[in-house]
Parts: sequence; structure tokens; C-alpha cells
Amino acid sequence: MGGKAFSQELPPDSFPRLPQQLYQSLKDRLRPLLLTLYTIVEVPPEAPAKKDHGDIDFVVSRPVHGMEEVNPALVSRILGAVKSVELDSNRTSHYALEISQDDMLLLSHSLQRPFPLEKAYIQVDVRVCLDDEEVERLMVLHGYGDLGIMMSAIVRSHGLSLSTKGLKVLSNARVGDVGGLIFHQAPSPPPDPPILLSSSPRAIFDFLGLSMDRWNEGFTTIEEIFVFASTSRFFDPRRFRAPQMPAFDKTVTERTMYHDFRLWAKNKELTTVHYLEEKRDRVEEALLHFGKKNEWDAAAHMRYTRSWLKNNFNGKLVAEWTGLGWRGVKAVMDDVRASAGDESALIGRPLEDIKIMVTASKDSLNL
Repeated sequence: MGGKAFSQELPPDSFPRLPQQLYQSLKDRLRPLLLTLYTIVEVPPEAPAKKDHGDIDFVVSRPVHGMEEVNPALVSRILGAVKSVELDSNRTSHYALEISQDDMLLLSHSLQRPFPLEKAYIQVDVRVCLDDEEVERLMVLHGYGDLGIMMSAIVRSHGLSLSTKGLKVLSNARVGDVGGLIFHQAPSPPPDPPILLSSSPRAIFDFLGLSMDRWNEGFTTIEEIFVFASTSRFFDPRRFRAPQMPAFDKTVTERTMYHDFRLWAKNKELTTVHYLEEKRDRVEEALLHFGKKNEWDAAAHMRYTRSWLKNNFNGKLVAEWTGLGWRGVKAVMDDVRASAGDESALIGRPLEDIKIMVTASKDSLNL
């Protein structure tokens, strides 16, 4: 069933899954309505041979020239929605549309029985994008069923993250070794902000070794999608045989197509390329490729600085060394920072030297 956005307002059973013929007909009728408001109106391509659909998802951008303001309320009126969940800016708004009597007949014919409720609805989601590049990212990551999830899984075990925001590297990803392979595991919380490598789908595809031209040609079978994902130079069957991403896999438990791909990937034969690439650090390669190495090094230095100070110059240690309360501890720590010229000047000094500086500060402050 669809209609999850309206489960509290309309009967859940009143949102039937749409057979392919009705889905295509509704999509073809709704798209021209949205084109009166937006220059770009797209629908991510569906998985091959998909028999029915829960919702209709539109991706839009660039309001039509001359439109003073295009807001979710206006979209709701244009679509003729009976209910809506409206979100401003570049977010997804949800609209519930009542299915006409003619479409109800088509639906009943597909079900081979009358629809059990007097009224039925469809949920239409409209995602407003900032620019053409965001449209392309959403089309790529949401298109062809779970292909976007497959690509995300392929790069994730290399310490990279692929989402509708672009390709990122988790700035404090930890490196592990499983069966001779370098696995980049999820960072310990709380993570630092990830470093964006690129938001361009074409640049990302080029780096991953995937063909945008082939993606644009489309796919007629699920097998073709699996083969396409495996053409990435980051694809390695062994990474789908080890439980390296339990948190990621937990978030996609209901994605049947992705789990079928995992089984397919586990049975793929290894090639010479896989053995040559197994120890390659893709994070380092990505940082250099996208010109983000200096940003990464600066973030790594900041993490080291914070960690060192947390372990070697903190209130608990100063209190142990001086026997002072929190006011005295604060005064001593401020004085040590001032005498060193900057807190960063303390980094790397032996702990005993820090202790000497602290006790000397206490004496000079007559505490």
C-alpha cells in the first residue's frame, strides 16, 4: 500500500498499490500539470518489470519564468489534492489525490474484483530541487529500484558515503582488516562532519568507473542492473561475504532487490583486478582525486589536537594534581594556556611537563 504520509488522516486501505497501466496513466496526466509550475519535472526510472507502485514520485526544479512564487499550497491546488503535507524549500511535500471513477474501474479490472472501499486515493510526492545537478543526483540515486543502494553499499566498505547529497568521506572513519582486505568501518559517535568530495553525478560515476551513458540507456532486466553495479572498479565480491556493514544493512532490511544483489555478488568469481586492488586505500585515492587532501589533513589535525588535550590537559587531571575546586582549576588552566602562548603549544609535551606547569601556575597564583 501507499499513502504512508496520510495514515493518520485517511484510511490506510484506501491507498491501493497502483497497477502499471494506471500508474503510467496517472503519471502522464499529472506531469503536464506540474510543468505549468516548473521547467523540469521528472520521475526516477522504475525497476524493470515492476508490476505495481505505492506512490508517484516527482522531482522538480526551476519555477516557470514569470511565476511570482511556487509553494506547496499552489502545487496542491494544481494537482487537486484533498490532503497534503506541505514542506517549504527544497524538500519533499506529499499530496493525497482522490482516484476518479474511471480510474477506479481500471483499478478494479486490474484487481479482478471491485475495490472494497467507496473512495480510493493515491499519494504523490513532489521533491523540489535547488538546481539541475540535484535533480540528476536524485534521478540516479532513486532510479531503477535499489540501484542507488547497491552503489552506496559498494563504496561504503571503502570508507566512502554515497547519498543524494553526493560522494563523501567520513572524516574519522576507522580502518579495519578482515581476511586481508582493508575495510573502512563506521566512525565512533559522535562523528565529525563528513567531507564532501563531489556533488556531480557524472564526476562521481567517472571516479567509481561507472558509465553514465550506459545508465542513460536504461535497463530491461534486474540482471542488467546487477551487472552494471558490478562494473564499478570499487566492486569486490569478498566485501559482500563479510558482515562489514551491519548498521547499513539494518536500514535496508525491506529492500528485496538489494538483498538479491548481495546474494548475486557473493557468488561472483574473483578476478586478477580484485587481488591487485585489495590493499588499496580508496579514501586516500578519493581525497587526492577530488583535491580534498588538505581539507582532510586539517580535519585530522584538529581531531588529534582535541583528543590530545582531552587526555592530557583536562579539569580532572588538574584537580588531581592541585587538589583545587573547579574555580581554582579553571584559573590554573587559563594561566597555563596564557603562559604557553596558546593551548596548541601544549600539544605533544610529556605529561610530566604539563604537571610541572600546572603546579607552578598554582604556586604563582597563590592558590
